[in-house]
Order: sequence, then structure tokens, then C-alpha cells
Amino acid sequence: MKILTNAKTFKYLSLSTLVSCCCMSSAYADFVQDSQTSINLRNFYMNRDFSDVPNKDIGSWSQAVSGRFESGYTDTPLQVGLDVGLQYALRLSDHNAERPDTILPYDTAQGKQERDYLKAGATLKLKYKESELKIGELYPRMPVAYIDESRQLVTTYAGAAFETKAIKDLKLSAGRITHINSREDDEFKKLSLFVGAGPRYESDGLNFVGLDYNFTPKVFGAYWFGQLEDIYQQNYVNAAYSTKVGQSKIKVDARYFHNKEDGDALYGKIDSQSYGLQTAIQNGAHTLVAGIQQNKGESIFPTLAGYAPQPFLQTWSTLGFIKPEEFTWHILYSHDFKEHGVPGLKMTLRYLNGSNIYRAGLKDNEESEANFILGYQVPEGRFKNLGFEWRHIRAESKYGAGYTPGADFVENRLITTYNYKF
Repeated sequence: MKILTNAKTFKYLSLSTLVSCCCMSSAYADFVQDSQTSINLRNFYMNRDFSDVPNKDIGSWSQAVSGRFESGYTDTPLQVGLDVGLQYALRLSDHNAERPDTILPYDTAQGKQERDYLKAGATLKLKYKESELKIGELYPRMPVAYIDESRQLVTTYAGAAFETKAIKDLKLSAGRITHINSREDDEFKKLSLFVGAGPRYESDGLNFVGLDYNFTPKVFGAYWFGQLEDIYQQNYVNAAYSTKVGQSKIKVDARYFHNKEDGDALYGKIDSQSYGLQTAIQNGAHTLVAGIQQNKGESIFPTLAGYAPQPFLQTWSTLGFIKPEEFTWHILYSHDFKEHGVPGLKMTLRYLNGSNIYRAGLKDNEESEANFILGYQVPEGRFKNLGFEWRHIRAESKYGAGYTPGADFVENRLITTYNYKF
């Protein structure tokens, strides 16, 4: 088992511990009494079966245990808090262990997956009235950076993030992220661009600022700017309208991304835009979502190395649907079986179709993906918070996800989770 040795991680942990200990002598009660401690167990099985490629399938079966302590705040003018987290995963089977699957770490020298791995991090929290600064390990859910919970252990980041709600109806966010600890890694690494094969160029950091504003109870708007130094700049604009018609809740959501190269342009010119429009209707147990997305420009939509997701794209899924000039339409239907006497049981069907993908020399380039998700979480009783999920994915690409013929695949994920809060 490899243990985190990144100096920055321990620097954040030591700083956080020192500050918190100094403050606890005068405000120990609030720091501890308002704290939350939890343990999460996650059993994760995935198998992806490709067609017409040498390696017929990839995947793994693993068990994870994660513990997290989130403190309260000291009773001081500048409130101080501390969060600490550990994540550990163990591979349970040697099946497909010789092939990387982006779930568990892969040792290229040995030509096999690691048996286990451990992640550790800590966050210092400084709060004043409606404003808060976090330094250390971060779990962002922003248009410019997002955690990844889709596999076994969670992708996290390191840096500093500030958020304030001091102005009515406005949330202002700003900060700088310097490292990423991706889902299949046990170390914090400097940020880079996801390009698959090829040389890796690293950035000194991602600077960001974001404005989220509620114009009215029904109208929401947002603007975010991200700068991955010497690689790319990203602008994001969002406008959404929510209303209620009879018993139905309706939301219309428009999103726009504009990406271009930054500074020294380590990866060259970046020319990418994305326009998205989506409507969601929820009536009782039924939810229907439909939308379209148009990508413009000669570049693929830029994402962070380490398989960092971009769920603020309305078509984000396993295939991504982020290729140049790609036009995607998508539809989703979800059903909650609570009204049928089975609370905790939910089913989701989703289909995405992307066409008109730009690629020199290739005509009629297209791809599609279908998802079936069935999940159940025990709502009460002794086994409350015990959850089960089956996710079935079918993906087809005329020229493959990497423009390689025959990269169609069928994937199944079986996930069992249990969360216990002390």
C-alpha cells in the first residue's frame, strides 16, 4: 500500500491542526459539539466489455472505506474549524488486474493494478459572518472544477476557496486550485489538460471567480471565469427560469461555455464553445428532462487531467459529448416508486445522441449512449442509509471514443454503499 507523501498535503494538515488546537482551549465546546463524523463503506464492481478490440473487457471489483470528521466552529470573532478525511480502497479480485481501468491505480512498470491505495487530506476553515475561506483539501462543485464520485474513491483538489453571501441573493466565489488528487491516484499532482496520449504540461494553478445571483425566486443567473495558467481560459454563463404549472414543476435552463488558450499556451491553440438548452418537468413521481447542445470550434472541450468531470455541460455522460462541432440531443426519464409504496426505489432512463462531429477525413461521425439506472436506499430502520445501484451503459461510436474503429462497449456497474454518522 502506498501512503500519501505529498509535502503540500502534510503542510495543510499541520497548519490546520496547529490553528485549531490554539483556539480549542477557549472554544472547545462549539468546535466539538457541532462536529460531524461519518464512515462510508462502498463496494464497487465495474465491467466494460468492448467489441472488436484486442482486450475484450476492463474493470475491477473493490471495497472502500472512507472516514470524515467535520468540526464545528470556535466561538471567536473569526471562527475556526477543521475537516479531516481519509479514503482507502482494496482490490478484491485479480480479474483484469493487468489492464488499467481508471478506477484503481495502475503500475506501468509492473503492468498491473495496485492492490490498494489511500488518500488523506485536511481543510482549515475560517469563517466571519456570511463569509468563509477554506484552505487545504477542497471538494468543489463549480463550473470550472468538480469532484468525481462516479468510481470508487472521490477526486479532490488542493488550494484555497473563498465564498461569501454577504450581499442579498448573491453568492460570490473566488480562489486558486493548485493540485488534483484524481480518483485513481493517491497523490496530489499539479493541474494539467486531459489529452490522453502525449506529453504532460503542468500549470501553476487554476484561478477562478464566480457570481451566482437570484434575480427573483424564479429567475437565476450565473457567471464564472476560470484560468488554468498557460493552458486555457474558460467563461461560463447560465440563465435559468423555474415555475409551477398546476402540479408540475418546470425549469428551463440555458448554458454557455467559451474556452480559449491562455498565456504560453502549452497545449497550443484552444478553440471551443458550447451552447446548451434544457427543459425539465417534474410531476409527482415522474421527471422528464430533454435538451440540445451545440459545440463550436475546432478543439475538443478542455477538461482537467485526471478524468475530472464537467457535469455543468448538460450532456455530460460516459462518452462526454464534447467533441468539435458535435450536436447532441438528449432525453431522460426518472421515476420515484415512493407513490407505489416502495420509498427509496428510483429508476432512470437516459439517451444521448451526438452527430456532425468534426474530424478531418471522417464523414458522418456520430456517437450515442443509453443509460439504465436502478437504485434503492433503505429509508428507515436498522439498515437506514444502506444503498444499492445497478448502472447499465451502452455506448456506440462510429469512429470510437478516440476515433478508433470498434470502440463500442457495454458497461455494468454494481454499487453497494452504507453511510453511518456518529
